Amino acid sequence: MARRFQYLSVGFLLFFVALFGCEQRLNVFSIGFSYHNPDIIYIGTSGGGFYKSIDGGNSFSPQSEGLTNFNIMAIAVNPALSSLVYAGTYGDSVYRSVNSAGSWNISSHGLEDNVGTQAVNEVIFDPQNPERMFIGTNHGVYLTKDGGSAWESMNMGLGNRFVISLSIHPQNSAILFAGTNEGLYITTNGARQWGIASTKTITWAVNTVHIDSSQPDIVYAGTNLGIYKSTDRGLNWEARSEGLETPFVSAIASDRSNSNRVYAGNRDGVYGTENGGKTWALLPNSPTSVLSLVSHPHKGETFLVGAMKGLFKAESHGTQWTKLKVK
Repeated sequence: MARRFQYLSVGFLLFFVALFGCEQRLNVFSIGFSYHNPDIIYIGTSGGGFYKSIDGGNSFSPQSEGLTNFNIMAIAVNPALSSLVYAGTYGDSVYRSVNSAGSWNISSHGLEDNVGTQAVNEVIFDPQNPERMFIGTNHGVYLTKDGGSAWESMNMGLGNRFVISLSIHPQNSAILFAGTNEGLYITTNGARQWGIASTKTITWAVNTVHIDSSQPDIVYAGTNLGIYKSTDRGLNWEARSEGLETPFVSAIASDRSNSNRVYAGNRDGVYGTENGGKTWALLPNSPTSVLSLVSHPHKGETFLVGAMKGLFKAESHGTQWTKLKVK
C-alpha cells in the first residue's frame, strides 16, 4: 500500500481528502451526458454512489442498485446505445448497466488479479466502434472488444504506470493519450505500443488530457505544474499557464462551438481562456476545488462542474452559476 501511495499526484491527494475527510460533502468526481438526450445526466461521487437526472439537472435520484463500491471515478455512456452506461470505481473495477443506470453488474473478466486494489480512473469508447472500450487504471490501460465482457492489458511501452487520465482522438481511434504519474504517453496503433509523448516538456504527473472535439489535432494536458498545449497531435508541446494562480490543474474542457474558449479547473476554481490558452482568468463565482468539467453536448455556452462542494451548472460561458441539488 505504501508503494502505491508514493506515486499519487496532488490530484489523487484531493481524492483522499474528499473520500476520507471529516466533513460530509457530495464530492462529484465524474459526469456523463446521454448522447441522444442531454437532459439525461449522470454523476459519480466519492462514497455517495451514482446519481441520475432526467430533467437537465433540476433533480437527481440515486441509481446504485447492484453497486458494491460507491466511489465512482469515471462514467461513460455508449454513443450508439445510450441505455448502456459504465462506471469506473476506486478500489474495485468496472460496472455496467444495460438499463440507463437502473441496475448494475460488475464487468471484471480479465481484471480479477487487481479487483480490490483497482482504481479505474477513466472509461472511454472507441468512437468508430463502441464495442471497443479502454480504461485507465492504477495498473495501466485495458481494452475490451466486446462491450466489457472481457478485458486485456495493453501496457507495452507503458509498463505498470498509474494512469490518471485517458483520451482518444475522435476521428482516428488508433491515437490515444495516457496521462500518468510519470508523464504523458501516446499510442498511434490502438494501444498495442505506447511511447513517451514528450521527453523534455512533460515528465511529471498528468492529471487530465483533453482533445478538442472540433479541432482534434489540438490537445491540452493539465499537470501538477500547469497546462501544456499541442497543435500537432502531441508531437510538440508548449506551456500555456499564464494567469493561473495555482499551477496544479485537475480538469479541462473546451467550448464545442469555439475551440479558442477553454476551461480549466483546480483548487482556485474554474479558469477560462478566450485565446486558446495564451492567457487565463479565474471566472467570478465559480466553485473551488474542482474535480471534473464536462461541456454540454449541444450548448457551447453551458458546462457542468463537479467539485468537492457538489455539482454546478455554468451558463453564458461561465458568467452565470447554479448549484444543482443532488439528493
